[in-house]
Amino acid sequence: MEPNLLMSRTFLILGGMLIITTITARLNKAYETSTELFITVGGSFLFLFSIMIFADSYPINLIVVAIFSGFVGWSLGPTIAYIGESFKFRKYLKSKMVLSKSIKREQSPTFWEKFMGANEEKKTGYYYKSEPSKIFYRNSNEFKELKDDFDKNVLHHDRYNQEWQNVVFQAMVGTTLAVIIAGTIVAFIPTDFSFLGIFLWIALLALIVVEIINAFVFKSERRRVLYSYCGVVIFSLYLIYDFNYLEKAIAAGDNSWGTAVNIAVNLYLDIINLFLDLLEILASSD
Repeated sequence: MEPNLLMSRTFLILGGMLIITTITARLNKAYETSTELFITVGGSFLFLFSIMIFADSYPINLIVVAIFSGFVGWSLGPTIAYIGESFKFRKYLKSKMVLSKSIKREQSPTFWEKFMGANEEKKTGYYYKSEPSKIFYRNSNEFKELKDDFDKNVLHHDRYNQEWQNVVFQAMVGTTLAVIIAGTIVAFIPTDFSFLGIFLWIALLALIVVEIINAFVFKSERRRVLYSYCGVVIFSLYLIYDFNYLEKAIAAGDNSWGTAVNIAVNLYLDIINLFLDLLEILASSD
Protein backbone atom coordinates (compact mmCIF):
# COMPACT_ATOMS: atom_id res chain seq x y z
CA MET A 1 0.00 0.00 0.00
CA GLU A 2 2.89 2.37 0.69
CA PRO A 3 3.86 2.96 -2.96
CA ASN A 4 0.24 4.06 -3.64
CA LEU A 5 0.19 6.64 -0.84
CA LEU A 6 1.28 9.43 -3.18
CA MET A 7 -1.44 8.54 -5.68
CA SER A 8 -4.08 8.44 -2.93
CA ARG A 9 -3.04 11.83 -1.59
CA THR A 10 -2.85 13.35 -5.06
CA PHE A 11 -6.32 12.28 -6.16
CA LEU A 12 -7.84 13.04 -2.77
CA ILE A 13 -6.54 16.63 -3.05
CA LEU A 14 -7.55 16.87 -6.72
CA GLY A 15 -11.07 15.60 -6.01
CA GLY A 16 -11.49 18.03 -3.12
CA MET A 17 -10.33 20.94 -5.27
CA LEU A 18 -12.79 20.09 -8.05
CA ILE A 19 -15.68 19.79 -5.57
CA ILE A 20 -14.91 23.16 -3.96
CA THR A 21 -14.54 24.78 -7.39
CA THR A 22 -17.86 23.35 -8.57
CA ILE A 23 -19.69 24.68 -5.49
CA THR A 24 -18.22 28.18 -5.65
CA ALA A 25 -18.71 28.38 -9.43
CA ARG A 26 -22.43 27.67 -8.96
CA LEU A 27 -22.68 30.26 -6.19
CA ASN A 28 -21.24 33.10 -8.27
CA LYS A 29 -22.61 33.75 -11.76
CA ALA A 30 -21.30 37.29 -12.31
CA TYR A 31 -18.99 39.90 -10.82
CA GLU A 32 -21.11 42.49 -9.04
CA THR A 33 -18.31 45.09 -8.92
CA SER A 34 -14.87 45.67 -10.38
CA THR A 35 -13.52 45.36 -6.84
CA GLU A 36 -14.85 41.82 -6.64
CA LEU A 37 -13.13 41.03 -9.94
CA PHE A 38 -9.83 42.47 -8.69
CA ILE A 39 -10.02 40.58 -5.38
CA THR A 40 -10.91 37.30 -7.10
CA VAL A 41 -8.13 37.42 -9.69
CA GLY A 42 -5.59 38.78 -7.19
CA GLY A 43 -6.58 36.19 -4.60
CA SER A 44 -6.16 33.36 -7.10
CA PHE A 45 -2.58 34.36 -7.88
CA LEU A 46 -1.80 35.07 -4.21
CA PHE A 47 -2.91 31.64 -3.03
CA LEU A 48 -1.29 29.91 -6.00
CA PHE A 49 1.97 31.49 -4.87
CA SER A 50 1.18 30.45 -1.28
CA ILE A 51 0.79 26.83 -2.41
CA MET A 52 4.41 26.88 -3.59
CA ILE A 53 5.50 28.10 -0.16
CA PHE A 54 3.39 25.82 2.05
CA ALA A 55 3.27 22.71 -0.17
CA ASP A 56 5.16 20.60 2.41
CA SER A 57 3.46 22.07 5.50
CA TYR A 58 0.59 19.79 6.49
CA PRO A 59 -2.25 20.71 7.13
CA ILE A 60 -1.65 24.35 6.06
CA ASN A 61 -1.06 23.14 2.50
CA LEU A 62 -4.56 21.62 2.32
CA ILE A 63 -6.15 24.81 3.69
CA VAL A 64 -4.31 26.99 1.15
CA VAL A 65 -5.24 24.62 -1.68
CA ALA A 66 -8.91 24.71 -0.62
CA ILE A 67 -8.96 28.52 -0.56
CA PHE A 68 -7.24 28.66 -3.96
CA SER A 69 -9.91 26.29 -5.37
CA GLY A 70 -12.62 28.58 -4.00
CA PHE A 71 -11.11 31.64 -5.69
CA VAL A 72 -10.81 29.80 -9.01
CA GLY A 73 -14.41 28.61 -8.75
CA TRP A 74 -15.58 32.13 -7.94
CA SER A 75 -13.99 33.34 -11.19
CA LEU A 76 -15.06 30.27 -13.15
CA GLY A 77 -18.76 30.96 -12.60
CA PRO A 78 -18.79 34.34 -14.44
CA THR A 79 -16.58 32.90 -17.19
CA ILE A 80 -19.00 30.04 -17.88
CA ALA A 81 -21.96 32.43 -17.64
CA TYR A 82 -20.33 34.76 -20.22
CA ILE A 83 -19.73 31.90 -22.67
CA GLY A 84 -23.28 30.71 -22.07
CA GLU A 85 -24.77 34.16 -22.70
CA SER A 86 -22.84 34.42 -25.98
CA PHE A 87 -24.10 30.98 -26.98
CA LYS A 88 -27.72 31.88 -26.21
CA PHE A 89 -27.44 35.21 -28.02
CA ARG A 90 -26.21 33.46 -31.16
CA LYS A 91 -29.20 31.11 -30.90
CA TYR A 92 -31.47 34.13 -30.48
CA LEU A 93 -30.04 35.88 -33.57
CA LYS A 94 -30.52 32.68 -35.53
CA SER A 95 -34.18 32.53 -34.47
CA LYS A 96 -34.61 36.15 -35.66
CA MET A 97 -33.07 35.26 -39.02
CA VAL A 98 -30.14 37.59 -38.35
CA LEU A 99 -26.95 36.58 -40.15
CA SER A 100 -23.43 37.96 -39.93
CA LYS A 101 -20.43 38.42 -42.18
CA SER A 102 -16.97 39.99 -42.05
CA ILE A 103 -16.67 43.39 -43.69
CA LYS A 104 -13.38 45.09 -44.46
CA ARG A 105 -12.95 48.58 -43.01
CA GLU A 106 -12.59 51.42 -45.47
CA GLN A 107 -9.50 52.64 -43.62
CA SER A 108 -7.27 50.41 -41.54
CA PRO A 109 -6.75 51.67 -37.97
CA THR A 110 -3.28 52.34 -36.63
CA PHE A 111 -1.77 50.07 -33.99
CA TRP A 112 -2.51 52.63 -31.27
CA GLU A 113 -6.15 52.90 -32.41
CA LYS A 114 -6.46 49.14 -32.22
CA PHE A 115 -4.90 49.08 -28.76
CA MET A 116 -7.27 51.77 -27.55
CA GLY A 117 -10.31 49.82 -28.71
CA ALA A 118 -10.79 50.35 -32.44
CA ASN A 119 -12.29 47.49 -34.44
CA GLU A 120 -10.00 45.15 -36.32
CA GLU A 121 -9.50 45.58 -40.08
CA LYS A 122 -12.37 43.15 -40.74
CA LYS A 123 -15.33 43.81 -38.50
CA THR A 124 -18.54 41.83 -38.13
CA GLY A 125 -21.64 43.18 -39.80
CA TYR A 126 -25.18 41.90 -39.22
CA TYR A 127 -28.19 41.77 -41.52
CA TYR A 128 -31.63 40.20 -41.68
CA LYS A 129 -31.94 37.30 -44.08
CA SER A 130 -34.80 39.10 -45.80
CA GLU A 131 -32.73 42.30 -46.22
CA PRO A 132 -29.12 41.24 -47.04
CA SER A 133 -28.17 44.71 -48.26
CA LYS A 134 -29.04 46.46 -45.00
CA ILE A 135 -25.95 46.02 -42.81
CA PHE A 136 -25.80 47.11 -39.18
CA TYR A 137 -23.11 46.84 -36.51
CA ARG A 138 -22.85 46.26 -32.77
CA ASN A 139 -22.98 49.99 -32.01
CA SER A 140 -26.13 50.53 -34.08
CA ASN A 141 -29.68 51.05 -32.80
CA GLU A 142 -30.83 47.87 -34.58
CA PHE A 143 -28.32 45.75 -32.70
CA LYS A 144 -29.13 47.50 -29.41
CA GLU A 145 -32.83 46.72 -29.87
CA LEU A 146 -32.00 43.06 -30.47
CA LYS A 147 -29.77 42.96 -27.40
CA ASP A 148 -32.41 44.63 -25.21
CA ASP A 149 -35.06 42.18 -26.39
CA PHE A 150 -32.68 39.28 -25.73
CA ASP A 151 -31.91 40.49 -22.19
CA LYS A 152 -35.59 41.06 -21.38
CA ASN A 153 -37.37 38.16 -23.06
CA VAL A 154 -34.74 35.45 -23.48
CA LEU A 155 -31.93 35.63 -20.96
CA HIS A 156 -34.11 36.19 -17.89
CA HIS A 157 -36.56 33.45 -18.91
CA ASP A 158 -33.93 30.72 -19.36
CA ARG A 159 -34.72 30.15 -23.02
CA TYR A 160 -32.11 27.93 -24.67
CA ASN A 161 -31.02 26.93 -21.15
CA GLN A 162 -31.46 23.20 -21.82
CA GLU A 163 -29.39 23.45 -24.98
CA TRP A 164 -26.70 25.31 -23.05
CA GLN A 165 -26.72 22.64 -20.31
CA ASN A 166 -26.18 20.02 -23.03
CA VAL A 167 -23.12 21.93 -24.25
CA VAL A 168 -21.72 22.11 -20.70
CA PHE A 169 -22.34 18.38 -20.27
CA GLN A 170 -20.53 17.63 -23.53
CA ALA A 171 -17.54 19.71 -22.37
CA MET A 172 -17.49 17.80 -19.07
CA VAL A 173 -17.63 14.45 -20.86
CA GLY A 174 -14.87 15.54 -23.24
CA THR A 175 -12.67 16.64 -20.34
CA THR A 176 -13.28 13.39 -18.47
CA LEU A 177 -12.39 11.33 -21.56
CA ALA A 178 -9.21 13.37 -22.04
CA VAL A 179 -8.17 12.65 -18.43
CA ILE A 180 -8.88 8.92 -18.82
CA ILE A 181 -7.05 8.70 -22.14
CA ALA A 182 -4.03 10.62 -20.80
CA GLY A 183 -3.82 8.35 -17.74
CA THR A 184 -4.15 5.25 -19.93
CA ILE A 185 -1.40 6.42 -22.28
CA VAL A 186 1.01 6.95 -19.38
CA ALA A 187 0.05 3.65 -17.73
CA PHE A 188 0.46 1.43 -20.79
CA ILE A 189 3.08 3.16 -22.95
CA PRO A 190 6.61 2.74 -21.53
CA THR A 191 7.81 6.18 -22.57
CA ASP A 192 9.19 8.98 -20.42
CA PHE A 193 7.17 12.03 -21.45
CA SER A 194 9.36 14.45 -19.51
CA PHE A 195 10.74 15.77 -22.80
CA LEU A 196 7.38 17.47 -23.38
CA GLY A 197 8.01 19.90 -20.52
CA ILE A 198 10.04 22.60 -22.28
CA PHE A 199 7.92 22.47 -25.46
CA LEU A 200 4.66 22.74 -23.53
CA TRP A 201 5.99 25.62 -21.42
CA ILE A 202 6.97 27.57 -24.55
CA ALA A 203 3.65 26.76 -26.24
CA LEU A 204 1.65 27.82 -23.17
CA LEU A 205 3.59 31.07 -22.84
CA ALA A 206 3.02 31.84 -26.53
CA LEU A 207 -0.69 31.04 -26.17
CA ILE A 208 -1.04 33.40 -23.20
CA VAL A 209 0.72 36.21 -25.10
CA VAL A 210 -1.41 35.90 -28.24
CA GLU A 211 -4.62 35.67 -26.17
CA ILE A 212 -3.70 38.90 -24.37
CA ILE A 213 -2.93 40.59 -27.70
CA ASN A 214 -6.24 39.39 -29.11
CA ALA A 215 -8.13 40.66 -26.06
CA PHE A 216 -6.70 44.19 -26.33
CA VAL A 217 -5.80 44.58 -30.01
CA PHE A 218 -7.57 42.30 -32.47
CA LYS A 219 -10.71 41.57 -30.38
CA SER A 220 -11.62 38.71 -32.71
CA GLU A 221 -13.99 35.90 -31.72
CA ARG A 222 -12.64 33.68 -34.48
CA ARG A 223 -9.11 34.07 -33.17
CA ARG A 224 -10.32 33.26 -29.66
CA VAL A 225 -11.89 30.01 -30.87
CA LEU A 226 -8.71 29.16 -32.77
CA TYR A 227 -6.68 29.69 -29.60
CA SER A 228 -9.13 27.40 -27.77
CA TYR A 229 -8.27 24.60 -30.19
CA CYS A 230 -4.60 25.20 -29.44
CA GLY A 231 -5.39 25.18 -25.72
CA VAL A 232 -7.11 21.78 -26.00
CA VAL A 233 -3.97 20.31 -27.56
CA ILE A 234 -1.62 21.94 -25.05
CA PHE A 235 -3.56 20.99 -21.92
CA SER A 236 -4.24 17.45 -23.17
CA LEU A 237 -0.48 17.00 -23.55
CA TYR A 238 0.02 18.61 -20.14
CA LEU A 239 -2.24 15.91 -18.67
CA ILE A 240 0.08 13.28 -20.11
CA TYR A 241 3.12 15.17 -18.82
CA ASP A 242 1.73 15.51 -15.28
CA PHE A 243 0.50 11.89 -15.10
CA ASN A 244 4.01 10.89 -16.18
CA TYR A 245 5.41 13.07 -13.38
CA LEU A 246 3.14 11.24 -10.92
CA GLU A 247 4.20 7.83 -12.23
CA LYS A 248 7.90 8.71 -11.89
CA ALA A 249 7.40 10.05 -8.36
CA ILE A 250 5.63 6.83 -7.32
CA ALA A 251 8.43 4.74 -8.83
CA ALA A 252 10.95 6.82 -6.87
CA GLY A 253 9.09 6.14 -3.61
CA ASP A 254 8.20 9.81 -3.09
CA ASN A 255 5.16 10.03 -0.80
CA SER A 256 5.61 13.60 0.40
CA TRP A 257 2.78 16.06 0.79
CA GLY A 258 4.69 18.60 -1.29
CA THR A 259 4.81 16.33 -4.33
CA ALA A 260 1.16 15.32 -3.92
CA VAL A 261 0.06 18.96 -3.69
CA ASN A 262 2.14 20.06 -6.67
CA ILE A 263 0.90 17.25 -8.92
CA ALA A 264 -2.72 17.72 -7.80
CA VAL A 265 -2.61 21.46 -8.51
CA ASN A 266 -0.99 20.87 -11.91
CA LEU A 267 -3.65 18.32 -12.88
CA TYR A 268 -6.36 20.61 -11.53
CA LEU A 269 -5.20 23.53 -13.70
CA ASP A 270 -4.95 21.21 -16.72
CA ILE A 271 -8.53 20.03 -16.21
CA ILE A 272 -10.02 23.50 -15.62
CA ASN A 273 -8.31 25.05 -18.65
CA LEU A 274 -9.12 22.07 -20.87
CA PHE A 275 -12.78 22.25 -19.82
CA LEU A 276 -13.00 25.99 -20.59
CA ASP A 277 -11.36 25.57 -24.01
CA LEU A 278 -13.68 22.69 -24.91
CA LEU A 279 -16.67 24.72 -23.71
CA GLU A 280 -15.62 27.68 -25.88
CA ILE A 281 -15.25 25.43 -28.94
CA LEU A 282 -18.57 23.62 -28.43
CA ALA A 283 -20.45 26.85 -27.74
CA SER A 284 -19.04 28.51 -30.86
CA SER A 285 -19.53 25.49 -33.13
CA ASP A 286 -23.31 25.88 -32.93
